[in-house]
Amino acid sequence: MLTYSGATIPHHAKYPIKFSGEPAPGTNPSLETRGGSFVPFDTAVNDWVNDAMDGQFAGEVSFGAAEIYAVDPDTGERTFIYATNIGQSGSNVGTTVPFVESVFVFKTVGGHPLKIYLMEAVYEADARNVGVVPADARQDVLDFVISDDDWICGHDATFPLVFKSFTSKVNDVLRKRGGFTDV
Repeated sequence: MLTYSGATIPHHAKYPIKFSGEPAPGTNPSLETRGGSFVPFDTAVNDWVNDAMDGQFAGEVSFGAAEIYAVDPDTGERTFIYATNIGQSGSNVGTTVPFVESVFVFKTVGGHPLKIYLMEAVYEADARNVGVVPADARQDVLDFVISDDDWICGHDATFPLVFKSFTSKVNDVLRKRGGFTDV
């Protein structure tokens, strides 16, 4: 889980992963990548922020702690494993767009979707991109997720195969929390 600031509330991005072996609480675990190699969690999350995420957000957005948990497949019980502080800001020269949720959708090798959500990034509501994105920071997300360095997998533990779409819309929960009834 990656925490970052928002215009209305802090946000928590959750990404499904594959551990390389059994993780031990208090120890920096290694994650499996799409290319079949392994990367320490703290390196993986810093690479994700540096190569893909920071360009989606304006400079006033800060990335805080990243935490990793193991989830028991039978009970769903989460066990805390490790945390690292990112301590970095967004790098996009655009401005934060409050209340807007953006989502990248990828198809995984297992046939299921992988959705990566951005809350209150620099994208206006009602953006629709299918198959390709404009030549801006959105391409950084595609490049990372389809690369051999990607460690984010689908909920079925298979890696993304192809980009499907990018959409953005006003998130009603954020809008109501912000005290607005009409947007």
